[in-house]
Formats: sequence, structure tokens, C-alpha cells
Amino acid sequence: MRRFTLALLAFFAPVLASAQMPVSPETRATVAHIIGDVMVNGQAYEYDRQLADTIGPRLTGSDNYVHAVAWAQQQFKSLGLANVHTEPFTLKSAWEPETAATGRIVTPRVQNLHIYSLGWSPSTADGGIKGNVVYLQHLTNEGIDAQKDKLAGNIVLIDRDSIGESPAFSQILQALDHLNKLAPKALLLVGGPNGSESATALTFDGSIFRCPTAEVGAEDTSLIRRMLDHVPVSVEFSFKNRIRQDVEVNNVVAEIPGRDLPNEVVIIAGHLDSWHPATGAQDNGTGASTVIEAARAIKASGRAPRRTMRFILFGGEEQGILGSTAYVNNHRADLPSIDCVLISDTGAQPAKGWYLMGRDDEMDALKNVEPLLAGLGSNDTTPSTEFLFQTDHISFDLLGVPTLVLWNDTDKYFKLHHKASDSFDAINQADLNQGAATTIATAYAIADSAQPFAPHQTPTQVEEWLKKAKQWDDYQFFKNAGVFP
Repeated sequence: MRRFTLALLAFFAPVLASAQMPVSPETRATVAHIIGDVMVNGQAYEYDRQLADTIGPRLTGSDNYVHAVAWAQQQFKSLGLANVHTEPFTLKSAWEPETAATGRIVTPRVQNLHIYSLGWSPSTADGGIKGNVVYLQHLTNEGIDAQKDKLAGNIVLIDRDSIGESPAFSQILQALDHLNKLAPKALLLVGGPNGSESATALTFDGSIFRCPTAEVGAEDTSLIRRMLDHVPVSVEFSFKNRIRQDVEVNNVVAEIPGRDLPNEVVIIAGHLDSWHPATGAQDNGTGASTVIEAARAIKASGRAPRRTMRFILFGGEEQGILGSTAYVNNHRADLPSIDCVLISDTGAQPAKGWYLMGRDDEMDALKNVEPLLAGLGSNDTTPSTEFLFQTDHISFDLLGVPTLVLWNDTDKYFKLHHKASDSFDAINQADLNQGAATTIATAYAIADSAQPFAPHQTPTQVEEWLKKAKQWDDYQFFKNAGVFP
């Protein structure tokens, strides 16, 4: 029995060993050089400064976004990269605020509101909107039906209590669609404390929402709710948004050709677009600057990896991961040649390592890479699927391509992102360099390895993976809506 067991172990040993991607001494030496360069001479901080301070907020399809695309192309060209080009996709609607929102409580007394147009909301009619407020107790189909006689034709107030604890995206979107069928006059959503804007949209495909939707300060929301406990409340508000239909938007692509396996590709990517209350320095200036810094540092190393490295800046992430999904759909035939996709979109707090999004095989594949990251303090992984549908890796995952998403603390990030505080003031240069070095070192080690990173998943494996992550229902909803591939 013992001899039989030893024979089995000997048979499976090559298979088990191959799960850990080898890292050669030459790769280690180059990675060490790159990390030193990035930590001492890194330019990510300067790239982010230019994006945030010089170009400014980059709403998808806006003039600033077009400027950012041209700027990114110029950066890649100045670094001597190959195949620098743009790849277009069509955004259903480009959206920008044209006039600031104004609003006030009218009855039972007059008080000005801290108010903003929600992203991808239609403008109010000339003269604005005035109406009675009805608080929606539960943003579910059943909760809406319970109040349907009160909701039609009125202004519906929705806050965090209405939404409940951790609902699925699909449940929220289905409930909003159900609510829209009752033809409310407008929606009011709870915003940040002290009237701070936290930009977002209620659509997920770049389309304009059905009725005017505004965000009001958290304290304003609480005041309206307290008033409604005693008397009817009416409000009035107005805003104008610039809306253009079927707008061409560009992703930006550049490459460093591989020295041995040029037809195999490792992608480093992030999204170039941002929201408008500030300048998108964290979300996602840090990620975009990391992509360009990766191109700079790898090119400067003088040693191209075995595989081609492709650097992509996606548009439309904030409107529903549109640019990366368009890229995947346009390159389906090429997906088998993509070894791994690494995404940076979690700000610039110190990196811990990588989100594996529930793929245990990637944990094994990274075992030999982790020692390269130990000196940076980022040699860890997490299987968490908390952000599974929230950035540009997901469309690659859904078609089986291995991905990694940079893992760092996000407490500071979520206090800033989509808000007026997401400016360059909040960027820590050393932390940004550490995250960039983590991304670049990992990507280079994968691209320079003698064997592929991790296997591509079959459709059956993808389904099992989504069900294990308890995301199958959300995936089905988005796929049926034509959002995901």
C-alpha cells in the first residue's frame, strides 16, 4: 500500500509543481531592478497630477475625457511603446451637468436643499419640478406595490433604510424599473453628509434614466423624513444637463512586444474616466497612472519579458464597465492568447497584494511571485468576491480569462471616491509608488515566466465559480440586459 501511494505521489508531482508558476533568476533580477526604479524614480505621482490637476474630471465622452485620451497616447509614444492606438466603442448617451441644481422645501416651510443632479438623469422641464414628497419604505417590488397609490405622480424619496442591508444589484435595478412603471414625477436619493455630493447613476449601460433624479444631503433627507411623520411635505428643484446620444468613446492601447512569445499577452489596465465633483485623482487617476508607470518602468528595464505586455486605459467604467466589455467583445478570438489581466482601481492606500475573486488556482500560481513582493509588504492574496462586478476585470473573467485586481485598504478610498474630495491633495506618493511597484512586479513575473499563469476556465467552470460566489442571479440579470458578454 505504501509503495502504491509513493508511486501515485511521484506521478502527480509534476502536476502539483506546475500549479506554481516558476520565476527564473533573470526574472527576479529584473523585477528587483524595476521595483527599485519605481520606488525611487517612479513617475506615477506626476502622471496622476497631470490627469487630476491639468486635465481635470473625465466624464466618459466629455471634452476632458477626449483630452485625456490624447494625453495618454502621447505618454505611451514618448516612452517608445509599440502599437499605440485607440479602439472606439459607442456610448448610448454622454452626460454632463450644464447648470447647477437648485432646490428647496416649499411646505410646511421654506428651506434650501443641498441638491445635485444624479448622473445620467434627464434635465428637469423649464421652470423645474414641484410636487409632494412620498417616502418609499422598501425599494422592492413588494414594497413599491404596497405604496403604489401614493407614488404615482409624486416625488419619491429613497434613502439607505429604503434600500436595506446588502441587496443584490439586480434586485435594486429591478425594483427601480418597477417603480418607473408607476410614473413618479421625480426621485430624490439620499446623498452624503453636510450636502456632499457622491456622484453615481441609476443606469448601467450609459442610457438616460427615465425621470429626473436628484441627490439631496443626508441631513436634508432626515429633515424631510421627520417632517413627513407629522405633515405633508412638498419640494421644488431644477437643473439642466447636457446630453448627447450615441457618442464615440475611445479606449487607449499600447504594447511592449514579447521577446520569445509575442503572441501571448499579459494586460495591465485601469479606467481613464472619472466622475465630475472633483478630479478623479484616486478613482481612477491612481490606476491610470499605474498603467502608464508600468509601461515606463518595464520599457526602461531594457529587458522585454517573454510575453507581450499590453497596456490599456478603458473608458466608461463608471457607467457600467462599458469600455472593457466592448474590448472583450471585440477581441473574443484573441482571448485564448491572454495569459492574465491585472487591474488597478482601488486607490492608493498601501497595497496588500491581490484580489483573486474566488479563484484558488491563482493563489497557487502566485506562490513563487509572492517572495518578490515581500519587501513591499504586498505578498498576500484574498479570495474575497466583494467587488466582483465593480471594475474592469469582470468581462474577462466571465469568458474564462484569469484576472487579478490590486488589493489595498479602501477606507480612505471610499471617503473620497465620486466626491468633491477626490482631488490630488489626497494622494500619498510613497503609497502610490508601492502599489504601482506591486502591479508591475507581478505582471512582469507572469509575463516572463516559462509557463502560463493559470488555466482559462470553461463556461461550466465560470458558472460554478459565479454560483459559489453567490453572484449567479446578478450575472443572469446583467447578461439578459445585454451588459455582460
